[in-house]
Amino acid sequence: MKMRDFSCEELKSLAVELPDEVSRYEAAGDFEGAGKVIDRWLEKPVGEAMKTRLRYEKYIIQELPKEFPDTEEEVIRKFREKLPDFSMEDLQRAERENMAEWILVDGKKHYIHSLMRNLTDKEPEIRRRLGLTEEVTEEDQYQQAAIREMQEKGEKAVRIRLKTSIRLKDENFVPGMKMRAHLPIPAWLSRTFDVKILNHAEGKVTVDEPTSMWRSICFEDTLQENRTFFVEYEYVVWTKYLDLWHGEVSGAEDFNHVRMKYVGDFVACLREQYPHIRFTPYLRSLASEIVGEEKRPMEIARRIYDYVTKNVQYSYMRNYSLMTCIPEYCAKNLRGDCGVQALLFITLCRIAGVPARWESGLYSNPAYVGAHDWAMFYVEPYGWLYADPSLGGSAYAEGDENRRRFYFGNVEPFRMAANHEFQQKFSVKKEFLPIDTCDNQLGEMECEERGFAEDELEITKEMISYEAL
Repeated sequence: MKMRDFSCEELKSLAVELPDEVSRYEAAGDFEGAGKVIDRWLEKPVGEAMKTRLRYEKYIIQELPKEFPDTEEEVIRKFREKLPDFSMEDLQRAERENMAEWILVDGKKHYIHSLMRNLTDKEPEIRRRLGLTEEVTEEDQYQQAAIREMQEKGEKAVRIRLKTSIRLKDENFVPGMKMRAHLPIPAWLSRTFDVKILNHAEGKVTVDEPTSMWRSICFEDTLQENRTFFVEYEYVVWTKYLDLWHGEVSGAEDFNHVRMKYVGDFVACLREQYPHIRFTPYLRSLASEIVGEEKRPMEIARRIYDYVTKNVQYSYMRNYSLMTCIPEYCAKNLRGDCGVQALLFITLCRIAGVPARWESGLYSNPAYVGAHDWAMFYVEPYGWLYADPSLGGSAYAEGDENRRRFYFGNVEPFRMAANHEFQQKFSVKKEFLPIDTCDNQLGEMECEERGFAEDELEITKEMISYEAL
């Protein structure tokens, strides 16, 4: 199914509940039947909001089974290739421990594609039986050293040079394709400076303004031979440490300039942002329980951060475009990856009256470069402060309270922030639904006929140089 780009306005329709008949077919795992029912309902006088919702649901039911590919038998077979004694009891324990998400497909349980990764990364018993040690990785060493330095010296600045690329896999290429590719690049934000585009692929090139909400470089070209689109850039990140846990907070004057200059209307960071940042009855109730009678904005944000980091289990997720209300999913299921946890924090803060917003791009230290999402919240007199609930939650799971507390108010300078708002548009329009409807971290690619899924692309991220300043 070809999906032309849904606008932010149209995506709001995800808040519309489906007809019961459609939901019953989907709950039973009969996606073919659900599709036929949707077609029938599209002929009924249900209003444009419902019709938009139904059209999007056709995309969801087409893609959702791909995210849950394996039956119980297939899961056990795949695990036994690495762990011969893996059993049905192990799988059932993973379900009880909230680590094995599944749906029904044609009446049978099918498990999320990331199940093996979730268990081998996060489940202690499985890791022990696989012989995986808990040694600190090189990536973790850089992270922990940066935290120590910031706590000791009060700040840290780095200059980073990255090269990212996107290419269509050869089996999907047809000569004469008119291609369009978007790659994220650093935005000039309050703590990102001296951004330079050093080199990029040929073709028609559009570079977004420095403070664009989703900053990217767009390539457009007709290809007779398959080739790679790439961009090489460098930037400086400076981060100041604030201890928000002990006594009076110093250094406020350094943050007074960090206002709404880069994010537009202040009130927008207190509003709902459908379909995901939505003040549902459950989230309102949860926020009220977490916050209690507390009126101080800093303490409200802290209570919400404590709740998320101490209660939500890290889990690799389905594609965000297949989710209808991400923070409510997180709150109801107490699991989620970095973006899911950040959205729960943001939504609860907004409900409680603390301005909060999205930021994302790449986590980039010398040992690792990968996509990452985090949050920011606003408290006078400090201005915008960071919160990284997923890294804080990982620290909590590992018993490292100092590191958990660090990520309330701070992040290390290993951030390439390309997106500083949630669910925006590209300046050069995409004609088809993006891989990620929430932001642009890894890149997007499409031709005149369709957009390409992540598994149809080759995406690379390479650190060229790293300099501590």
